[in-house]
Formats: sequence, structure tokens, C-alpha cells
Amino acid sequence: MPGNVLRPADAGQVAELVRDAAANDSSLALRAGRTKDRLGRATSAVHPVDLSALSGVVTYEPEELILIARPATPLAEAEALLAEHGQHLAFEPPYWGTGATLGGTLGVAASGPRRFVAGAARDFVLGMEFVDGQGRVIHAGGRVVKNVTGYDLWRSLVGAYGTLGIMTEVCLKLWPQPASQRTLAVAGLQRQAALALMLDWSRRPESITGIACTSEDDTVWIRIEGSEAATLPQTETLWREAGAGDILSQTASRNRWESLREGGDLTAAAGEVCFRIVVPPSRADDALTQLTERGLSRWCLDWAGGLLWAVMPEDCPAHAVHAIADGVAGMASRLSSEPQDANREAFTPLSAGVGRLNESLRRTLDPHALFNPGRAASPRAGRP
Repeated sequence: MPGNVLRPADAGQVAELVRDAAANDSSLALRAGRTKDRLGRATSAVHPVDLSALSGVVTYEPEELILIARPATPLAEAEALLAEHGQHLAFEPPYWGTGATLGGTLGVAASGPRRFVAGAARDFVLGMEFVDGQGRVIHAGGRVVKNVTGYDLWRSLVGAYGTLGIMTEVCLKLWPQPASQRTLAVAGLQRQAALALMLDWSRRPESITGIACTSEDDTVWIRIEGSEAATLPQTETLWREAGAGDILSQTASRNRWESLREGGDLTAAAGEVCFRIVVPPSRADDALTQLTERGLSRWCLDWAGGLLWAVMPEDCPAHAVHAIADGVAGMASRLSSEPQDANREAFTPLSAGVGRLNESLRRTLDPHALFNPGRAASPRAGRP
């Protein structure tokens, strides 16, 4: 049975409860906005830890393009503050529900449509304060943008599903917000032609920051961002070369990409389950062909072909989807269908080598396996 909910108010209290958990051979289930609960496996942790009190902006320096905030800061609140100063989080984080927080976003490394040109969530984390598995408050990274060599161990917390430590502050790099955006919608293409167009346009010199395709209307969506003077002429150039398509207004463009950011509004109905599959863009068509043979219902392709949302029939075994993802050098995540779904096959199993690396990181940062045990991906027995 889960223990009482723990509600630390600062890094010192987080460190204290971690030391108590280690001393009592216990474990901790981390949560705040709960919008990422459908991702990952259910944890076997004993004590729920509500991090909601670790909220608020610590420092915002618009002139330095830096934001320091606590992990439970609402994503909407942070983005509204940045917008007032003409800035944004360039990795375009998805919300996946109301109540999304900065910490939850970084915990699952959630990146939106701009990821293929701007970079991933991890690339925008300059530094952080976190509590490790021994109850130590660690200050890592910095506050300035600089080029470094080597690997920063603390960056492993981004995308670790809360399994390596508890973030208490994060320092994020910001970008100026584009003044204008336009979107070209090209409909009616066969799937292979649509995917070929996506690959071709991802290499073009125009300021393209979004390329997606949806199965519901067989449409390829191409977004151009920049100055008012540049976006419309560039979009018109693409329109002429495509020989077809509609150019969306700025408002319609923003609405369309907000939807695509959230997975194209794909919702699994009763008897269905949704998968999020990261795949090399050149192998997206292979993945779609094999998924179609397994009963693929609807799909949305983002990141210029690098991210596939797929709605599958519930009777399609998760391991079959993972095998398809593995076969095209990809990685699939199954979204749990209900709160009681333990989601034991949430991830494509890791290779033995990656599994050993992850275990080494865990032993270094969380030697007692306190944080969200069982939630993240693990190797498959016998896999090289």
C-alpha cells in the first residue's frame, strides 16, 4: 500500500526526505502536474512525493536569455512570462494535458515540432540544482551559454522519468520569439510522396521550423518562421514549387501547430491504444507499412518524419510494435490507456550496452534505487 503523501517545500526538505527513505530502505514516487503519467511504466515506489510546492520563477534575465525556475512551475505560466518579453522555449514543449510543469516536461524530455531544427529539451538546459539518491543537494552546470566538451552527468536527469534524482531548480536557455509564421498545407498526396516531400523540404535553405503529416486528411504541413518580410515570400516559393496547397493565416498557422505539438489531437478510443515512436525519418515509411499490417488506425508524423504517433488496436501486442520500432532503429513508447494500466511494456527494450550505461548512471546518482523504481526503460534479457 502506498504511504502518506510527502510534500517538501524546498530543496532542504527534499534532501531530508531522501535521506530518510534511504535509511528506511523505502522508495519515492515523484509527481506534480500528473500530465505525463501515461508515459512510462507504473512505479513500485512506496511513498508518493508531491513536488507541487517547488514552483515559481527564481530568476528571469531577458537580456541574457536565461530563466531559472523550480520544477513544478506551470509550463503555461513560464511561457506567458517569456512571451511578454518576446522570448520562448525554442524546443516547443508539448503540454499533453492541463497542469503541465517544467519539471515534468524535462523529466520525459518532451520536445515539440521545432525539435528537428532547434534541438531537444536537453539542449536547452544550462544547469540545474537537484537532490541525488544520497540526499545531497547538487548544483551542476551554469548560467551562461558556452561550448564544452565531454558529458555532463546531471544532464542524464532530462528524460530519465524521475529515476535518477529530484530536480529542485532548472536553468534554461531561451530564444527570441519569431515575429511571424506561415504554414503551407499540401493535401491529397500518397503517403510515399508525402514522406519524400517531408525529407526533401527538411534540407531546404528556407527558415522551415515545422514539417508534419497527418493521416486524417493526407496533408503535409510546412511551417516557416522569421520576420514579417521573409515568411510570406518563402512560403509562396514553396507553394509554387509544390504546385498546389493552401497558405494559412498566422492565426490558423499557430492553431494548427499547437494541435500538432500535442500529437495531432490523436486520441485512442475504446479498444485502441496510442504509441509514440521516435524513428529515423528515412525509415518512417517502413514503420508505417509494418504498423498498417498490424491494424494501424490513425497516425501523425512530426519532426520532419522523426516522430510518429500511431493509434493501434488494443489487441495488437505491445511487443509487436516495439519489434517494429527496433527493426527500423527506432524507439517506441506505449501510452497507458487508464490509471490502472501498469503499462509493463511501455518502452522498446534497451540494448544490453545502453542498459549497462543506464544502470551505471543509476548506481552513481541513485545507489539505493529510491526514485520512481521500475518506471523507466530497461534491457530485454538476451538482447545484445
